Amino acid sequence: MHIAGNLSDLNISLWRGTMDCGPSDDVDRWDWAILKDRDAWEAHGRLVEAAGPYLPGSFDRKPRNIAEKLNTSYKTWEFQLYTFGLGPALLYGVLPQPYWLNYCQLVRGFQLLCQHRITTEDLRHAHVLLCNWEKEFETLYYQRHEDRLQFIRPCVHQVNHLAPETLRKGPPICYAQWTMERTIGNLGQEIRQPSNPYANLSQEGLRRCQVNTLLSVLPELDEPPKGLPTGSVDLGDGYALLRKRDRYFRLPDPEHAEVIARFLGEGRVLQRIKKWARLLLPNGQIARSAWRETIKPLDKIRISRNVKIDLDGQIRFGEILYFTQLSVEADADNEDEWQFASVALIQLYSTPDESLLKLSSQTVASCTRLDEFCILDVKKICSVVGMIPHTPTLPSGVTEPRFFMMERPGFDISNLGVPYAGYLDVDVDGGDDIE
Repeated sequence: MHIAGNLSDLNISLWRGTMDCGPSDDVDRWDWAILKDRDAWEAHGRLVEAAGPYLPGSFDRKPRNIAEKLNTSYKTWEFQLYTFGLGPALLYGVLPQPYWLNYCQLVRGFQLLCQHRITTEDLRHAHVLLCNWEKEFETLYYQRHEDRLQFIRPCVHQVNHLAPETLRKGPPICYAQWTMERTIGNLGQEIRQPSNPYANLSQEGLRRCQVNTLLSVLPELDEPPKGLPTGSVDLGDGYALLRKRDRYFRLPDPEHAEVIARFLGEGRVLQRIKKWARLLLPNGQIARSAWRETIKPLDKIRISRNVKIDLDGQIRFGEILYFTQLSVEADADNEDEWQFASVALIQLYSTPDESLLKLSSQTVASCTRLDEFCILDVKKICSVVGMIPHTPTLPSGVTEPRFFMMERPGFDISNLGVPYAGYLDVDVDGGDDIE
């Protein structure tokens, strides 16, 4: 949606110090303009570009070097990935903390409203976060200074209406600008009467509405979905194993044999296995594996082996080493004695640093890679995520190499269990008239 581009332009103009400055104001007094120095801006652009290979291919276009490409057709989608995905982590420790905390509230509220499915709880959180952002934005930047009135663009107030309008119209992603532009483009391609284009366009729109109505009533008239590729294994519920696959059965790698043996149970002989490279998920993403991805250099791939998983009822993140099928005892309702369990061997990341997660309104989930492996049913894999390396100084004072997690806009956003800072049980009036 174009509000993503408008908000990005507003914030970048402030941080770079390129916003119009009134006669009684001075850019040198803008302590938030941390990117006005050319070297700082170019270094920031290189960080944005360096994050690209760590964003899965399912994230579509990766953001380019924003310092080089900002004024040459930087796409709205690139702005959305940068401002509402990479920005909080890349600007942590760079943007002064009051402004960074304010920015994180905007990012989290926007992330929640970009989902295709939004719960009542998410909607309430998003509304509180965005209302807090607008109020603090005016206090921090505008400061009721008449020569800073240009800071308060229409998009600043527009975000306050996103949550109430969602109740009326549904998730914003369903009526966002790209949905409308795609429809306009598709209808434009169907024009076959250049001499009378508008009447032709009206009829094409009417025909599409009639066809969509008919298919909603009689879905069996629609074209059947395309089948899976040759050699794939349909696992049900939208999951499927996809090749490449080992041609021959092999014993597991020694460092993973203990994990597999523990999964099979005591007394079971360690099986020979065939590794699989890819897994199709119900959301349309394809999870890949380190087994095949690490063959290529970093500049030739978009890493798609990091996933969000449900591990014993807890949201965790991990790197898939490979997929395989193991012979296990059949379920009670299965007539056969044995069945294949489709599993993934995963190297786990730690749980996100809780203090940084809370401070950032859940926008910076910073983890370390553990020397811990697990075998997991592939149907416990929720989505493919990006795990981008960074070296932050945590609120505890520790500085170390870590990875921050980024999810694709539009998919279900993880609630990582820490409260948002916007909920403060205080009486702002200082009075005693409320129980």
